Amino acid sequence: MLSTVVFYFVVVVVGAVLITAAYAGFKAAPFVPTFQRDVVRLLELAHVTDKDRIVDLGAGDGRFLITAAGRFNAQATGYELSLLMFIIAWIRVIVSRTKNRVTLKCADFYHADLSQFSVICCFLTPMAMRKLEPKFLKECRPGTRIVSYAFRLPSLTPDEISKPTPTSSPIFLYRLQAAG
Repeated sequence: MLSTVVFYFVVVVVGAVLITAAYAGFKAAPFVPTFQRDVVRLLELAHVTDKDRIVDLGAGDGRFLITAAGRFNAQATGYELSLLMFIIAWIRVIVSRTKNRVTLKCADFYHADLSQFSVICCFLTPMAMRKLEPKFLKECRPGTRIVSYAFRLPSLTPDEISKPTPTSSPIFLYRLQAAG
């Protein structure tokens, strides 16, 4: 009897992990790790300081959050739909001793209020970027910096592009202007 309960428990947990990972990949992007040098390059391009509140849309394993909080002393929030990646990020945040400056949410960032953030970090698919662009323009304050690893926003012109070598992935920086 106990072995049957354990078996079903394991099946449910594994199912939840696999389903949420697939859903996150379909909804915005699968988890693809970013080189640490590119994490730093992205945060430097955004000129992140201890005055910033940053959000990582699709936080993955938490590396952008941990670096923003640890190296740049920023307040960092991450949204992650994949249960496995959320747990990994949560553990990494605790181990890195940045949990007093990092908030992790296992939630859909499409429903999040982004108006409170001064920097938005993205490593998402072109489809997700198309869907997010109107949300950024509607919710974000003038001066908000959006930094996107590898993929552009479809209709906005980046203020800066970082691509130090021909083989580097591009990072696009957008500074939102006042409407009108």
